[in-house]
Amino acid sequence: MWLVPLLLVCALPVHGDLKLTLDQSAYPAEDSGTVLEVSYEIPRTSLTFLREDSGFVARYQVGIQVSDQQRNVVAGDFWQRVVRLQEYGPTMARDSVESGTVSLVLPRAGLDARVEVNDRANERSALARFRIDRPTGGLTVRLYKSGKPASMRRYGIGDTLVAVAEGASGLAGTGDSPHSGTVPSGTVPFDSCRFVLKHDRRVVTGVTVQTTVKDVLSDRGLSGQGGRMKSEARFEYPIGDSTGVARLGGGEYVLEVTALGNARPLSASVSFRVEVPFFLDESAYLRRVEQLIYVASSEESKRLRSVPRGEREQSWREFWKKKDHSPIIGRYESEDQYFERIDYADEHFGHSDRGYRSDRGHVYVRYGPPDQVDARPFEIDSPASEVWYYYQLNKRFEFVDRFGAGEYVLQNREALGE
Repeated sequence: MWLVPLLLVCALPVHGDLKLTLDQSAYPAEDSGTVLEVSYEIPRTSLTFLREDSGFVARYQVGIQVSDQQRNVVAGDFWQRVVRLQEYGPTMARDSVESGTVSLVLPRAGLDARVEVNDRANERSALARFRIDRPTGGLTVRLYKSGKPASMRRYGIGDTLVAVAEGASGLAGTGDSPHSGTVPSGTVPFDSCRFVLKHDRRVVTGVTVQTTVKDVLSDRGLSGQGGRMKSEARFEYPIGDSTGVARLGGGEYVLEVTALGNARPLSASVSFRVEVPFFLDESAYLRRVEQLIYVASSEESKRLRSVPRGEREQSWREFWKKKDHSPIIGRYESEDQYFERIDYADEHFGHSDRGYRSDRGHVYVRYGPPDQVDARPFEIDSPASEVWYYYQLNKRFEFVDRFGAGEYVLQNREALGE
């Protein structure tokens, strides 16, 4: 099968003192040209908001320059953006961002792109340079959200994933008709598309969708002038169901598309991310509750597991509110810090050990990173070991890999003080 990665999307390396995340994609335009599309996200905390009238305003500029092989600028444009907020609080919210998408028609000579974002109220800016990967072949797949290209390829609980697969356009000769069976020169016709949605290589769903054939010029009111034909198939999948429960859990997904009914099968794929509150994601919620082993009693964990979906968020917040008001010296300081330590333990103590459930994970989650670690490798007459020191707490923990398999067992368990 001939693979055609026609929707080219990648995270761009960004330099500068303005916090910025960029994605870019290039796709064929209806006139056989190519469109460069750049999506961006800027944390509001990185923008300068000034008092204006009865609210707060930030202004920034997005610019794109495209150069040819000789580094001559052959295309470019600028976009001015204004952010208006009534209250000051949202300007400092940690999870609040400004996002958008800009697009530019590329000339044939366009080879490299330069994207710059500037805060108009100060000198902060961010810059990204990249080689433009032009689409080739006969199949494109584009993602949409709320009728617009999906900025940053990210979906939430209230969104619907919409993917449109299109066959390459070609000029129809005189008398050609999309319903006559005559194939215009240069087109790659297909009668259906197979959409397969995957998460961690596991198939979530798959469906075959019949295509429709359109005359692009006819859509513009220019019928009878030699149509440009386009085959199109549309796939939709709501992220949440009618009750607000996530059908897709959080994480990275891949949508694979194959054009069928063609002498030359074509395939393309596109990735995207789903971000939903964990208490609306069944597996994520139960996993979070399980990870409370160092802070919740068995009764508390059992109660959290049995809470109805609609009450999970409130019960979760009440649980952590009680913990935050009764801190234990030397342990976690907040919910965020607790789960940061859980994630660290899974990442660093998961190879041949048990991650956050290991003895090292237990100590790390409770007390954080040690002040000093003495690590001794395996020797013929002694197993590998680690000694962790917490000077301010006057604690010392000794771990030994007794079986040589990478599982370090705490030797002085009484030091935990449980």
